[in-house]
Amino acid sequence: MQHMADELDLDTLDQELEKESKVEKRIKDLSDKVKLTSNERDELKRLSDSKDQENATLKKENEFLNSFGDVLGKHPEASAFREKIKEKVLKGYSVEDATVSTLVSEGKLNSPKEKVENPAGGSATTQHPSGPKPISDLSRDEKRAKLLEAESSGELSIY
Repeated sequence: MQHMADELDLDTLDQELEKESKVEKRIKDLSDKVKLTSNERDELKRLSDSKDQENATLKKENEFLNSFGDVLGKHPEASAFREKIKEKVLKGYSVEDATVSTLVSEGKLNSPKEKVENPAGGSATTQHPSGPKPISDLSRDEKRAKLLEAESSGELSIY
């Protein structure tokens, strides 16, 4: 009977090993599915991020194209540096800022020069008119002094 008991034990052992093998295979299959799902998720995220970045770039390029014409009206010399300006816009600069910074770095910014008429600071002329002041420009005290002077010299008679 011992022989038969050994056979039964071997059969049972084979069955258990087969079950363990099936469980291990199932675990391996599930693990592979998890890895595949994870890889698919990562790839979808990468593609989504890539599309978002592409959309942002297209939006910035569109902004550049729409605004560059206006900037050329102010800074016609910017047309020679269009690509450098576009690079800065794509990095986040506004079109105006990218244009000005590029033109400054190239030494090509021609800002309109203000006409300075009186660098001394005042709006009054510094030349004194020759001859007597007109009566309308005299102060009240100056008018009184002129009247008193004219009266005492006899040029003016009140009576």
